[in-house]
Amino acid sequence: MKSEKPNHQRGAVAAEFAIVSILFFALIIAVIEFTKLGIVYSSAVEATRLGARVAAVCSKTDAAKVKAKMKSMLGLLEPANITITYPSASCSAAGCDPVTVAITGLTYRAAIPFVPLDFPVPAFSTSVPSESLDSTDNPLCQ
Repeated sequence: MKSEKPNHQRGAVAAEFAIVSILFFALIIAVIEFTKLGIVYSSAVEATRLGARVAAVCSKTDAAKVKAKMKSMLGLLEPANITITYPSASCSAAGCDPVTVAITGLTYRAAIPFVPLDFPVPAFSTSVPSESLDSTDNPLCQ
């Protein structure tokens, strides 16, 4: 004898699959978006480090070039998000304030369909001892 399912059970597997697959794909999308957010955080830290290193060896007039190098590392950056603080003019080799580069006000927008989520990126800053502050014959500042 064959056992047959009653008519009221037809389509149950399809409905269960629909529910489970929605949850599964939502979980996959969440993992992907949080991974991308982690990459943005890591890139923001590295962009401030790069900016501080370049600002320490280039002229104070090369701030736009420093910001452009940082933007090439992290495309979300805009010049308004980057602050460069140089030491005072009375700086000597014996004692000088460091060059500080900071990123503030940066927001990452998740690419989840139909769900606009914005994640504020925390402020990052890096300070390094100022070196020459002169870009003469320095290929890094070109």
